[in-house]
Amino acid sequence: MQLYALLKSLDFERLAGTSGEQKASTVITGYLKSLGLKPKLEAFDLQGFDAGKAELSIGGKTFEATPFGLCGDSVTEGELVFLENADVLLQSPGRYKDRIVLYYHTSKRLYDLYEYTKVKAFIGIGAPFKKQSSLSHRQKRVEETIIPSAQVSYSVAEQLTKFKGKKIKLTIRQKTEKKKAHNIVTDIKGKGKDEALTLLVGHYDSVARSHGAGDNAGGTVCLLKAAEYFVKHQPERDLRIICFSGEEMGLLGSFDYVHKHEEELARRCRLVINVDLAGDPIGRNALMVLGTKELMGYAGGVLREKGLPFDEQLSIYSSDCMPFSQLEIPALNVARLGGKALYFIHTEDDKAKYVSQKGLEAPYKATVTLLERILNADLYPIHKAIDDSLRDKIEAYLWQSRLEKPELKWIERYKK
Repeated sequence: MQLYALLKSLDFERLAGTSGEQKASTVITGYLKSLGLKPKLEAFDLQGFDAGKAELSIGGKTFEATPFGLCGDSVTEGELVFLENADVLLQSPGRYKDRIVLYYHTSKRLYDLYEYTKVKAFIGIGAPFKKQSSLSHRQKRVEETIIPSAQVSYSVAEQLTKFKGKKIKLTIRQKTEKKKAHNIVTDIKGKGKDEALTLLVGHYDSVARSHGAGDNAGGTVCLLKAAEYFVKHQPERDLRIICFSGEEMGLLGSFDYVHKHEEELARRCRLVINVDLAGDPIGRNALMVLGTKELMGYAGGVLREKGLPFDEQLSIYSSDCMPFSQLEIPALNVARLGGKALYFIHTEDDKAKYVSQKGLEAPYKATVTLLERILNADLYPIHKAIDDSLRDKIEAYLWQSRLEKPELKWIERYKK
């Protein structure tokens, strides 16, 4: 089966903990079993939600909105304030208390803005010429204060700005409950050259209302076809392929996996290759290296040898590689960016019709090329290390993802 045909079999909403995720799990495990592999499901708990609905009522008119995940049922009324940049809330403490804030952008987290200003609700504005995004509050906020929050399209926002200073009502209807989601773990045994373990990962869940074709059915099919390749070409070293769920709700599946398998990962795992975003017919190929400059040069060179030029960058990457960084396990993040599929991610329009076979081939070929070289090298070619320049960024990212202080278990380079 070609990459695109396989992707079409996942062209439906796959929100973690829902029947859509279960349906996708059946498709993925079925394909892996057809290769003679034995995928395992590893369950984890989460506070889940259905997509829900929201609407805004003002001036005798009603407008459709998209609720943030985990809001639950609520009805909120207050004066509408329009702030292009919601950061100004921090410069004017108390000024907008009990207002409902319509905003276009902010560099801060909504709960930080709320704690400082005590507004009643937030209404975000989507990008021009596309439908509003589906977002979610973090799991830990369920234990604390959930701020009624929703998104509206850019065109709806243009109408709402005419009502600033008027009373508006935000109504959210959304069921929330404890659920289970599942990671899909598949081992391909090597010939036993050594005990080094390499992980190939990607998330198969989507946000609410979205088919998640480019993000990340495209990455998922790259994993499945890579599994097919290495079944036919047994590597020298062990390869573990993991399809994570809950990535879109805060890397829930990958955090859970690292927590449960910390001892083995610390002892054996030397590299994670994460495929996240694939399918743009016209776009650019990117390699985000959560590691060292040495790793970036090595991986980029290997790809260029095969005629696969990728834009290389030493950086963190907001995806399932991040929980592994707690153990100083480096990651190569393979992505294809810059086209319609990427533009429509996290919206209803992230569908298979905007991706193509051509847009999937480069991420797939890059994945297999890197793994073929690494798994079959005489000596494992990658040091288990991450550049110190990324440490603060990693800590900040993990803190914001989990809303708790992270613990980096890195090897001490020296002692004073």
